[in-house]
Amino acid sequence: MLESIREHVKAAHALSASKDRVDYSDQVYSFAVSKITDLYETLYEPALCLILEGAKQTIIDGRTLELRPGDSVLISHHVPVHARVTDAPYLALILKIEMRVIRGLHAQMKHLGSKAERAYAVCATQADRALLQVIDRLLGILDDPVDAALLLDSVHQEMHLRLLQAPHAVMLRELAERDSGASAIARAIDHIRANYSNQVSIVDVASHVGMSESSFHQKFREVTGTTPLQYLKSLRLFEAHNMLLLDNITVTSAAFAVGYESPNHFSRDFSKRFGFPPKDARSHAG
Repeated sequence: MLESIREHVKAAHALSASKDRVDYSDQVYSFAVSKITDLYETLYEPALCLILEGAKQTIIDGRTLELRPGDSVLISHHVPVHARVTDAPYLALILKIEMRVIRGLHAQMKHLGSKAERAYAVCATQADRALLQVIDRLLGILDDPVDAALLLDSVHQEMHLRLLQAPHAVMLRELAERDSGASAIARAIDHIRANYSNQVSIVDVASHVGMSESSFHQKFREVTGTTPLQYLKSLRLFEAHNMLLLDNITVTSAAFAVGYESPNHFSRDFSKRFGFPPKDARSHAG
């Protein structure tokens, strides 16, 4: 089944004008990396990542995940990680998670696994046959407009059901409960992402999600592997990096646009994070 998915995705990349990324829908895309990379920092989004070819190493909060073909990586929150491709060519399929669907399914399910297990925002295990089957069907449906119009919603829901049932979905199951700590941190992350360009008060963010400051710090670190302030800094720097790559914008303008009050402070943080000054962002792209 994995081979069928891999061949489907490789064929799509062979036909695509952009060889490094193919979008199948708003929720499904694949990407390819042709060579081994150095360790870099990036932000993961809530999604399932199925490794199809090559290998990748992901590091978060002291944990190192060695990812190989057939591994399914479940990401419950927007979190910063360090990663590198360790075997190329590398090919992965990404399926974004919709919490609306997860919560709707969760409300109808009684047995979702033990809450005594440690929950991680990024966790990996070998994909089982049921998950691979639904992903294979999903790709086939997306190839046909008529099938997509009639069948996509049901297959999309089945995929989320398989994710909820997966052994490494402990954090996802906790996140499905609206009054859980994982849900509070997801709301906090959404608040930070919506307001990162302003002067964000971590005390206010904790209050926004109904937690004491100490409990908020503890749970935020437990879920994301970093502190709220470090998360805010990472988000600002990544957004600035994207601006410098895609927009005709000066370093000073990028610094102010993401909430820095001092361009010099921004340049120091940027250089420390990415290994080169912001004025060189374009020359280091790709």
